[in-house]
Amino acid sequence: MRKVFAALLVIAAVAAGGFADDKKDDKKAKLAVGDPAPPLTKVTAWLNGPETKAFDKDKVYVLEFWATWCGPCIGAMPHLTELQKANASKGLVVIGVTNKDPQNTQKAVTDFVEKNKGDKLGYAVAYSDGEENYTAYMEAAGQNGIPCSFVVGKDGKVAYIGHPMNLDDVLPKVLDGTWKGKADADRLEQRMKDFEGVFAAAQKSPEAGLEKFAAFVKAYPEKAKADETRQLSLGLLLACKKFDEAKPLGEELIAEADKKKKPELAAAALGFADLKNNPEKKHFDLGLKGLEVALKHADKDIGLLLAAVQVYTTIGDKDKADAYGKKAVQAAPNPDAGKQIEKIIEDIKKMK
Repeated sequence: MRKVFAALLVIAAVAAGGFADDKKDDKKAKLAVGDPAPPLTKVTAWLNGPETKAFDKDKVYVLEFWATWCGPCIGAMPHLTELQKANASKGLVVIGVTNKDPQNTQKAVTDFVEKNKGDKLGYAVAYSDGEENYTAYMEAAGQNGIPCSFVVGKDGKVAYIGHPMNLDDVLPKVLDGTWKGKADADRLEQRMKDFEGVFAAAQKSPEAGLEKFAAFVKAYPEKAKADETRQLSLGLLLACKKFDEAKPLGEELIAEADKKKKPELAAAALGFADLKNNPEKKHFDLGLKGLEVALKHADKDIGLLLAAVQVYTTIGDKDKADAYGKKAVQAAPNPDAGKQIEKIIEDIKKMK
């Protein structure tokens, strides 16, 4: 089940979650950076925070479009919470914006918020039965997937549209008034495309991906120490079988994951435990440690639990494989999903 490892490495590399389906349709775009931000209208329920009736000129807003079924959206929430806490005194207001669909009902959203509020979700959520806000922002901006962030500046205009992984670069400048609008937004969009280009190159060969990655870091040195950059670096080094070179970075990310409670950082070390790519078990224990630390802070993550089933099956630890398999089934959102997970577990054990 190499796909389990591949998926986890991609998820880890793009910080919890991944790029999701964040494609943009420029032909449909009617809302762009520099345009007045549409008001949030017809919000059915405000959860986990006060209502925002209008955008205050003394504040900066992040409108984060998400849904309960979106893994990358959920993965971005702890960092958005950190941003809210760190910048509240500077006037930052983060709002999670979501609307009804068959899986994303008001009850599902309310239950999710109640279960995760705190360090995982520490900002207000605006839920709507209708699609007015999605239409005014996502559709108007030509955005076809979530998570997607809209930053509204103190002038009431859209300062940024795009993936939340760029907010660390955007918010300090918007908050202190040095953001250059479209010029800065265009550079971030190009950087995002170049980052995705590393993945495209890696699909041809790990070596090509590593070469493209080196060019990316050279072009954007400010991102060299970013979580997603280091995770991608580790994944590529492991794919290229550079296990000794990868070891210090793996240890660094695992330690940081445990300290900061960021399971995606530790998950990046899973490649050490991939026996098909690492048959000589070079630093294999580091892969096991990464897996255990990731599960320590995300014990209901189905992808991680299935990875644990895979790892412990390959090394012959049936008890641990069975235990993690049961946890994966229990973590399923519904009975049908549970049956699918059971089938995956059966396949994993057959392919030992």
